[in-house]
Amino acid sequence: MPRKVGLRMVLYLYVAVFLTRIGFGSITILFPLYLQAPSYIIGVILALYPMSEAGSALPIGRLADRFSRKKLHIIGMIMITILTAAIGFTRNLLNVSILHGLMGVSAAITAVTSLTLLGDATKLTNRGKQMGGFDLANLGGYGLGFGVGGLLVNSFPPDKLSYAFWVTAGVFLFGGILAAKFLVEPVRIWELKQPKIRQRRIGGKIRPVLPVWIAQTVILGMYFLLPKAFRDSTPPIVLTREILIFLGVLGGLFALGAIVFGHISDKIGRTRIMVVGALGELGFLVLFGWSFPGGSFVKYELFLWPMFFLASAIAPAILAYVGDISGKAKRGSANALYSIVLSIGLAIGNIIGGFVASLGIQAIFYAGAGILLPSILATSTLLRRRQ
Repeated sequence: MPRKVGLRMVLYLYVAVFLTRIGFGSITILFPLYLQAPSYIIGVILALYPMSEAGSALPIGRLADRFSRKKLHIIGMIMITILTAAIGFTRNLLNVSILHGLMGVSAAITAVTSLTLLGDATKLTNRGKQMGGFDLANLGGYGLGFGVGGLLVNSFPPDKLSYAFWVTAGVFLFGGILAAKFLVEPVRIWELKQPKIRQRRIGGKIRPVLPVWIAQTVILGMYFLLPKAFRDSTPPIVLTREILIFLGVLGGLFALGAIVFGHISDKIGRTRIMVVGALGELGFLVLFGWSFPGGSFVKYELFLWPMFFLASAIAPAILAYVGDISGKAKRGSANALYSIVLSIGLAIGNIIGGFVASLGIQAIFYAGAGILLPSILATSTLLRRRQ
């Protein structure tokens, strides 16, 4: 693939995943206000999305290995657009449940094909850095999506919230138009079916990184409970200028680290960087929990910032590692694990976070450390045995 074409496609994939996650993040905010139903019913409907994404990811990954990656990606963007717009026409709980479940399938299509195309368009020498950009776009889109959802809620009266879904559908439509214009096929699918193409066995290679990978997504799901935990703390934590600066620097370091450590993993190896990142996150969780009472964690910012910076190394290293070991013929199937692990991990993290948040903010960080430590030991042991 010409370098200019490859770079253009990589940039599009960043935009695509960013726009997609903005849409899903905003919908998460809109749903509780749009649907007139008890909280537990809304919770079940929201859960249908990650459940269907996880359940459909593997078949979609296999399809990506047998069908056009580009065409499948565009189909996913069209599905997202239609389903989101359709929700704006109904508040019937059954209809919305079906539509939201199908949105999970469309999310799996876009996520799996995006990662597969990104793996096809990159090389061993630059894949880590590019995967760092993907992770940044993914998480940044979710975060911005929550803010966009809040803005849409305030922009439309309760009886006009359907307009918010149509606005979100417009964002997805724009992403689909970009896909049709900028995506190319880095791999000819018919070539992958030739007998000379070696079908790699990736199970044994991917197993060692799963403990840290799953733990990371579980902790991320627990972080979703932090805003409520901060609000319910005694006394409530007030977002002072000092705290906002502290949080802003954390976000900036995480964004920078995703690119920097992805690039470093291209030079010295994926699993080494992943373990270093996990140790950094472990230190952050323990120190933040220990220093939290009274908001005194800001006093330890010079120690917390570097640890959080290291934590940003985990995701790009793992995603690049999956791209390395899978090869072209099974890259779609391997990248299906991304949607599966992310969906299951976030769901488990939300559940655990809901329980431990009632014990205080410190409990969330100590619980995260308790999950991460054995996962690091398990991954390190499995990696040593593989050598």
